[in-house]
Amino acid sequence: MATVVKPDRTEEFTVVDLRTAYHMAPDPNARTAVREAFDLRGGAWCKFIWTYNTVVEMHDAVILVHAPLNCTSCMRTYKVSLYYNWGNPFMHSPTTDMKKNQVIFGSEDELMQAVLAVDRDYRPKLIVILTGCAPGMTLDDVGRVIEQAQPRTQARLWHIPSSGFDYKNNGYFEDVLPLFAELMEKQPTVHKDWVNILGNNKEPYCRARQGAPGYHKGHNFVNDSEEMGRLIEAMGLKVHCVIAGDSYDEMKTAPAAAVNTITCASYGMPLAKAMEEKFGTPFVPLAQPLGPESTARWMRMLGEFTDHQEEAERAIKAEYAAIKPIWEACKEMVQGKTALIAGSANRPFSIGRMCQELGMKVVQVGHPMQLKIKGMDVEHWLSTGYNPRYAITDSRRLTGSDMPELMRKLSLADDDVVYMYCDFPAYARAGSFDAANVARADTSVHLRRSANWPSRGGGLGFQGAAGTALMMMEAIKAAKRKSAPTLQGRLYGKALDV
Repeated sequence: MATVVKPDRTEEFTVVDLRTAYHMAPDPNARTAVREAFDLRGGAWCKFIWTYNTVVEMHDAVILVHAPLNCTSCMRTYKVSLYYNWGNPFMHSPTTDMKKNQVIFGSEDELMQAVLAVDRDYRPKLIVILTGCAPGMTLDDVGRVIEQAQPRTQARLWHIPSSGFDYKNNGYFEDVLPLFAELMEKQPTVHKDWVNILGNNKEPYCRARQGAPGYHKGHNFVNDSEEMGRLIEAMGLKVHCVIAGDSYDEMKTAPAAAVNTITCASYGMPLAKAMEEKFGTPFVPLAQPLGPESTARWMRMLGEFTDHQEEAERAIKAEYAAIKPIWEACKEMVQGKTALIAGSANRPFSIGRMCQELGMKVVQVGHPMQLKIKGMDVEHWLSTGYNPRYAITDSRRLTGSDMPELMRKLSLADDDVVYMYCDFPAYARAGSFDAANVARADTSVHLRRSANWPSRGGGLGFQGAAGTALMMMEAIKAAKRKSAPTLQGRLYGKALDV
């Protein structure tokens, strides 16, 4: 059991290392211990939102929401701006639209009729039933409905219990994601040259079909999974399944691949472990490789799993040669600087590891409870040897407005820092913490896209490292002007001060 240690409340920040910060927090579901240890706000994402967020990326499937109408409306409103990420041309979720009396007395009959209607009208391969809080409280017997409806439907029926109140802080990753292995079927042949990509999230992946080039070869805004796929192909291997993002029919055959690789550890590691246990499929134990050393290490591991060691070495040599001028120029420019990286886990950590490759000092900024909520993810990164300094601040104030205080605590001048935020918001304030005086690289996980480079967060691979290096160098150049602050810094900063 972890020892609970409160940060010193007399300081804005407590600076420890990542491993220490991780073990400072109790189990995130031990609510009394959490309240005693930290003054925290609750999260905005419930189990229903997390589950919907992943399932909707699967093609040839329809989500049937068994809940009041507002649950579906919430997701359509919240996710409408992300259609382009998923590559799904139309995101539509029928619902049982539970009324007041059904919220009290249950709605199993209405669920049965909805299942039959969705099967008749949409003809999907898979119907995924997600249950909101109301049927969770009335204890609707969804299993019995599926048992009675399955012989009458063409589609396979699959239920994921997703009541918001049933949410454990880390339960989505550990409880829901492994369930995707239930959709898979043992294959008669395992192909030694086939590779799955797990952990894809909010990004489409289109491979070559019918003689056409893969999507990642035909557009300028490259996703992480597409860049990983390009590197896999460069080693003479074949990308078999990308999860989430492929169709239900394709997902069923995932065990035909010899090995799994992982982009986002949060979304990929739980499923990789489930597939290893159920089908014996091994996985490369290094997520989100970014930077020459990390990517080369990942490619060599993959080469060993598939007996493509020589192909891996040739690809590594060619990939590094293509980015070497940019990488070396950035390495020279960032010498002596410290990377301040805000964010809770996977992509912030991959950027930090890349900055270490550049010779920079790294300070991750966040809160122990954020680390604990993504415990499987953090434990993966610690297992790779990544254990940078970690600055703990009140989770309510992770707005960027704390950065000047952190810089003073660390005795860092404006020119000593490159600030990177991987979530939100993109804080700036004229005269104290603005792109005109402190280098700030836009490594937003949610919104950033950079033409010709994999660029969600810091991106992935050799090319992602080159794109991030270019951005860091531009940020350092911009911060030298010391005048004419940005419009964002002049108008936006005070709005986020606490």
